Formats: sequence, C-alpha cells, structure tokens
Amino acid sequence: MTAYLVGLTGQMGAGKTTVAQMLRELGAKVLDADAIAHQEQSRGTVGYSAIVQRFGTGILGEDKEIDRQKLASEVFSDPRKLTDLERILHPRVVARVLEARSMLPDDGILVVEAIKLLESALRRSYDEVWIVVAPHYVLLERLKGRGVSEAEAEARLRHQRSEADFRAHADVVIENGADREATRGQVRAAYAKARATASARASRARGSGT
Repeated sequence: MTAYLVGLTGQMGAGKTTVAQMLRELGAKVLDADAIAHQEQSRGTVGYSAIVQRFGTGILGEDKEIDRQKLASEVFSDPRKLTDLERILHPRVVARVLEARSMLPDDGILVVEAIKLLESALRRSYDEVWIVVAPHYVLLERLKGRGVSEAEAEARLRHQRSEADFRAHADVVIENGADREATRGQVRAAYAKARATASARASRARGSGT
C-alpha cells in the first residue's frame, strides 16, 4: 500500500495554486511540481547543466542562474524545445514525488500540483485527477496580471490542452471563477470525499493483511 495520490492540474491561470493553498489549509500534504522543477534548474544541479547544454548560455541571467523568463520565451515559441525541456526535468520531478509519497501513511493524501500532470510518467499512478477550470477571459486576465502580454498569454494557452480535453481526464472538476468562497466549498467537499476513500482503502488493506 501507498498513500492516496491526487493530481491537481488545469490550464495556466485557472487557479491551481489557489486550490492547492486551500488544500493545505484543510491539512493536505501538497507538492508543487513546478517549484520542484525550478529547484532542479538551480546552478550546480544536473538539471541546470543539461538545460544550458541544450539551450545555450543565452538563457542565463547576470548571476549565471537560469532566467525563467528567457527560458519560457525560448520553449513556448517552439513545441520541440518545450518537449526537450520536459524530458530533462520530468524524471527528476517524478523521483521527488515518489519519495514524498513513500514517507506518508497508507491513509495519507499527497496532492501534486502540476501544469503537465496529464503528460507525466506518473499519470497512471494518480488515484484521482482534479482539474481546475476558469473562463477564457479570466485565464487571460490572470496571466496578464503576472506580467505576460496578451499575445504571449494567448500563445501559451494555445500550446496547452483545451478545457474540454482537461475535463475529459478529470475525476473532479473545480470551477474557479470570481467567487472564491464557491471554489472553497467545492474543494472542501472533494477533499472530504478523497479522505474517506483513502481511509476506506487503507482499512481494507489492513484487514486483508496486505
């Protein structure tokens, strides 16, 4: 047996981080796959060396660390480059997730927030996939609020799955529009159900001696 694994994803700007924070407040253990990927890009890591070798020193800042904006501009303009970056980082992220999962009790819940969750090698390991969605105009406004131009925001969204495609892979859909409390209510209900499922599964495993 292993801890119950919940994957949390959705389009850029949908509000995955907001939902993840709500889950933390409810007591869930949450890992941010994007944050792990950034750690694996830090100077001195294997990931850093592989990325610089692939994309060149033009993506570095004055401090010789990888400049996230420069790297993003490089990979989001070319799907092949984005695939290359993912091939470098995904194995490292997967290893960190599996390590964290192994440290939790059987009835524990580990939530992994990841933009590329559905493409990950971990996809078949998730017990539930949660999708966060929001209207297209909300996605754009949120991305522009992060300093991304509207043209670049549209380009980034075009390179991702459509909302319909995300929904097709969902066990749980969280509607995250403008009403924060409505979102919180959805998260609370879905988390309570996941906890009950995880607890029942762990009890069955203990009863069967596995």
